[in-house]
Amino acid sequence: MKKVIASLLLAVSPLAFSAQLDISRTNLKANTPGSDNTAAYMLVENLTDKDVRIVSAASDVAEFTELHSHRMDGDRMIMRQEKYIDVDAGETVRFVPNGYHIMLINLKKRMKHGEVEDITLIYDDGTSQTVPFTVIDPRKAG
Repeated sequence: MKKVIASLLLAVSPLAFSAQLDISRTNLKANTPGSDNTAAYMLVENLTDKDVRIVSAASDVAEFTELHSHRMDGDRMIMRQEKYIDVDAGETVRFVPNGYHIMLINLKKRMKHGEVEDITLIYDDGTSQTVPFTVIDPRKAG
């Protein structure tokens, strides 16, 4: 009986109810020859009634994977690393050029058009979500 109760408690642990975001329109920009950095973009929808905070990202294809944003500082566009990105309940956040994006720094290989690479989003509650991203080379995209 104790084993059954323990199994039930594990099944309803807080991690079992962690919010997962609905991620779509994922793409990872192919890096140009001579560049070992690139960016990933996506549409992030929080269809739950709980706020979600993305605190980091990870990928096996880069030495560093970071949350970034572009912001205007006077007449200059500045890119900076973000400690987290909040996706409020019922809201949508777009990761786009000149806005929020995921930077992949010191790539371990060249990103080629049509490949699919995984990026894992890590949330402040300790859970994570691995999402496939299609590599897009603007020179080859129709």
